[in-house]
Amino acid sequence: MTELPLSRQQQLERWVQTLRLPASLDLTRLDQALTHKSADARYNYEQLELLGDAVLRLAATECLQELFPEASVGELSAIRSVLISDRSLAQLAQELGLHPYLIVGPGMKAGPTHLADALEAVVAVLYLDTHSLERVRAWLDDSLRQRAIAVHQDPTRQNYKVALQELTQAHSKALPEYRTAEQRPADGDPQRYQSTVWFRETCWGTGYGPTKKQAEQAAAAVAYDRLRPALGHDPPAKSP
Repeated sequence: MTELPLSRQQQLERWVQTLRLPASLDLTRLDQALTHKSADARYNYEQLELLGDAVLRLAATECLQELFPEASVGELSAIRSVLISDRSLAQLAQELGLHPYLIVGPGMKAGPTHLADALEAVVAVLYLDTHSLERVRAWLDDSLRQRAIAVHQDPTRQNYKVALQELTQAHSKALPEYRTAEQRPADGDPQRYQSTVWFRETCWGTGYGPTKKQAEQAAAAVAYDRLRPALGHDPPAKSP
């Protein structure tokens, strides 16, 4: 086990206290969660990040199901994909003041992906302290709820395309294909673009929107709700 220098121990103790995390937290494990492999090839956050990713996904799912009990699985998955994206996690890591505590190798500058990965590793440390989601949710629920409500109120931020891709990749190496065309060349027309999403040579959803991106998101939302219960069974007849 790595013995922490007194200065690092005191630094981490201050951060734990600032964030109102349990004083009993394993500081050595927390130090590992905040160490990039460029700084130490063997003692770094990679293994913890793997666990933290799964824990965070579960915690976000529980939070969303409680917050939006009437929402469809597709909608919840789309919101979750935004909450646990690298971009969102990096922003959250900045808000939590993680950046000054992250150790990287000489000459390296920590970017958003490193911050997101380190945050996932810290989540793993919290989980391992009790092997439950209790401390993870106590720490992150307020932030997750605020972000979830913002995404829910702005459908353009819901990433159904990512949710659909995750669903299809869990069952196949094939990826969804989007076929998008302009129907009405008028700015602001909600049906300016039409998009269809195809998977295994079958059309699973059609969507419309004032931009290509919004049309594809709308199509992905329809496809997700149709495809999820159908995977593992015979696909429907091809669209004409």
